[in-house]
Amino acid sequence: MGLWRGAVSPVYPLNDNGLHLLELCRSHDLYIANTYFQRKTIHQYTWYSNNGRTKKLIDYVITSKRWRSLVKNRRAYRSAELGNIDHRLVCTDLRLRLHAQRSKRKSVAADIGKLKEPDTRQKYSIEISNRFEALGSLNSSEDLWKHFKLQTREAAKLVLGKRSYPKKSWLTNETLQVIEQRRKARLLEDMTTYRRLNGVRNRLIHRDRTQFVARKANEIDLAAKKKDMGSLFKHLLDLTENKTPTLGPVLSRDGALLSDEGSCLEWWKDHFCLLLNNTGPSVPPNDSPSQPYSQRPGTDVPPDEPFSLSEIGHAVKRLKNNKATGICGLTSELLKYGGPTMLLFLHTLFSTIWQTEIIPEDWRKGVIITLWKRIGSRSDCSNYRGITLLSVPGKLFLMVLLDRYRSIIRKIWRLEQSGFMSDHSTIEQIFTIRQIVEKTKEFRQKAFIAFVNFRAAFDSVDRKALW
Repeated sequence: MGLWRGAVSPVYPLNDNGLHLLELCRSHDLYIANTYFQRKTIHQYTWYSNNGRTKKLIDYVITSKRWRSLVKNRRAYRSAELGNIDHRLVCTDLRLRLHAQRSKRKSVAADIGKLKEPDTRQKYSIEISNRFEALGSLNSSEDLWKHFKLQTREAAKLVLGKRSYPKKSWLTNETLQVIEQRRKARLLEDMTTYRRLNGVRNRLIHRDRTQFVARKANEIDLAAKKKDMGSLFKHLLDLTENKTPTLGPVLSRDGALLSDEGSCLEWWKDHFCLLLNNTGPSVPPNDSPSQPYSQRPGTDVPPDEPFSLSEIGHAVKRLKNNKATGICGLTSELLKYGGPTMLLFLHTLFSTIWQTEIIPEDWRKGVIITLWKRIGSRSDCSNYRGITLLSVPGKLFLMVLLDRYRSIIRKIWRLEQSGFMSDHSTIEQIFTIRQIVEKTKEFRQKAFIAFVNFRAAFDSVDRKALW
């Protein structure tokens, strides 16, 4: 039986038909599942003669060796009635592992973590300075932006390399070597070595997992002492086994369940178009200023001078690290550690946009990420919160504009306006309402406080009335 090893276990006598079947399985890398499970004799035979004396195994379950691990059990059932036939019912248990379709990764995902090293920062800054030389021939803002995006991404890919996504980052090299040896032993069908290495692998995985949890616990404790909330939550997510599941089927407006990827994406598009393009009120609010802001006392006309390097440098320093990128794939770290040449190119790009009044197309697009509110059904789109990821250079341009107009806007806004204003934080608002409550109790007066929770308030605001 050594010739047919891997196709059948040597438990049955063979005739000519059996030899032909084995030859077929050997030539096509197939294996017969009937012979790989130890069963009682009554659970093995699949055909009985009319007199009940002759019994044979002539019904087989054959599969490819590639899918051999899917077959978990096989047996014949004598009690199953299949009509006026003399064959018995043969059942096979299969275990399928269905993996969700992963979303496509971005074309360039640089290892931003390497920028923490001073030597890597210097190499990246030098590479940036060597690439931005052909700026004189570019006049339009769109061409400047495409050149900037391409050169920055190539410099990051060359210096930093691509970011790796290990499945089990806590496994040591020793454990990985044992896993590889175990895999090779299984392919060679050396079951003695395979079983020995299987026990060694389990012990090493348990050891590595225990050490990983202890190391993460120390890192969480250290991050909590430093009040570094970003690192704290990152380490907590590393310990979480149950990750947030990907989007599944959704319900359309008429209640039909959509499971096809194209139909789901189209419905999500319609949902956010309806949500974000809210129609304004039929009667516009009559609360506009009595005078244009340029004619009101204490205000100035916005300056038309081009941007300065100091303005852009001040905004770049305020960019936060470890933030998600937009459609362009450029992170804030790539802008902050690009050196003086990066500031010069940003200055050229922003000045061109300021003069031509043309915004690059990528800055007008955003990637919408849906987050389940953990309330209601996952199939209902209204139970998800949409977060739009914009281009980081585009947000930097808006920061520079906001810094320039902040002093003018402060003179126009009402005193009741607290959002997006300095010296008007949430702590001050809580302190004010607390003082009101304490004073009304002290003088035995009544206080009426109304809390209004608007559904999708930010998404449904009328932009024309706002401005």
